[in-house]
Amino acid sequence: MNPLEEKLQDFVRNTVDKNKYIFNFLLTLSTGNKEFNWSGAEGVISREQRIIATPTTPFFIASITKLFTATTIMKLYEEKKINLEDKIVDYLPESLVKGLHIFKGVDYTETITIRHLLSHTSGIADYFLEKPKDGKSYFKMVLENPEKEITIDQTITIAREKLQPNFVPGNRAKYSDTNFQLLGRIIESVEKKELHDVYLDKIFTPLEMKNTWLYRMSEPIEKSKEPVAEIYYNNDVISSSKPFYAAWADGGLISTTNDSLVFLRALFNGEILDKEKTLTLMHHWRSIGFPLKYGLGTMYIEFPAVMTMFRKLPGLTGHLGSTGTFLLYAEDIDLYLAGAINQANSPSKAVMIVLELLRKIGKEF
Repeated sequence: MNPLEEKLQDFVRNTVDKNKYIFNFLLTLSTGNKEFNWSGAEGVISREQRIIATPTTPFFIASITKLFTATTIMKLYEEKKINLEDKIVDYLPESLVKGLHIFKGVDYTETITIRHLLSHTSGIADYFLEKPKDGKSYFKMVLENPEKEITIDQTITIAREKLQPNFVPGNRAKYSDTNFQLLGRIIESVEKKELHDVYLDKIFTPLEMKNTWLYRMSEPIEKSKEPVAEIYYNNDVISSSKPFYAAWADGGLISTTNDSLVFLRALFNGEILDKEKTLTLMHHWRSIGFPLKYGLGTMYIEFPAVMTMFRKLPGLTGHLGSTGTFLLYAEDIDLYLAGAINQANSPSKAVMIVLELLRKIGKEF
């Protein structure tokens, strides 16, 4: 093990040892030229069964799934099967979307486009985190009612019937899981296949991603020899909660750090989408909350000087997940990063871990 690899392993170990609620940490780094590839893991992926984390442990990638969904949509765009300005009502049944966006007495549902969904500019409420006036958020239900099963379409119904839209479509950007559940249904409408089969046809099979699959909907190409890492909220396991069954186009994929990097590398190398045209189109950024910007299904993180102790760090493009997952590319230093801590109590924790990692090893690349 060379000094850089030792530094990385120490970082992974210390992250677990020094954080009360981080029970495991999976991390893979790879340079664009593939001259440096490193994977490490520490901790246990099941506290009850004491199953040790390994570099090949599969885990819920959470909202990184959105990058896969967006890539699939952009594939359909390149194939001229859809246009980004198409209205979503042209693809989805009235029973699903009627009255979906009534803002200040005006129904904007028929004005919402595919682009609005991809860029989180639809104004549609977030079924997962937003709280209805007469109840609790969906995430709260995950924590408090683990036996209450919800269907995919019911997540959209929650946004329509229990929550209020946030703004007129196109006026600004606000992150909403509901947008990507709708995109999943649009993909199925266009391809006349179930979403997991479209992922398989357009991404997993061409890239030989043998360890990535959609939770409860499909199986990996190559059967995993390891159990999936549990997701925790503080000390409690929440990944077995039945409301999670509805995690789908917005956050339902399971993968490994290495398989995830196969996808991200292919995306940035132009192997899946046209690099000059389509990928550039996806990278038109709008702020969704410091320090994050959002394009079309993809995130950009630019650390301000106050967070880096006035040291310049590279910007990062990819996606984060609320369970402490990250899949990012630092173009300035040509470095790919994938990782997971599988802890849902602090969505910003992954950002801080990546920031600390870049402080420690950024000069090595």
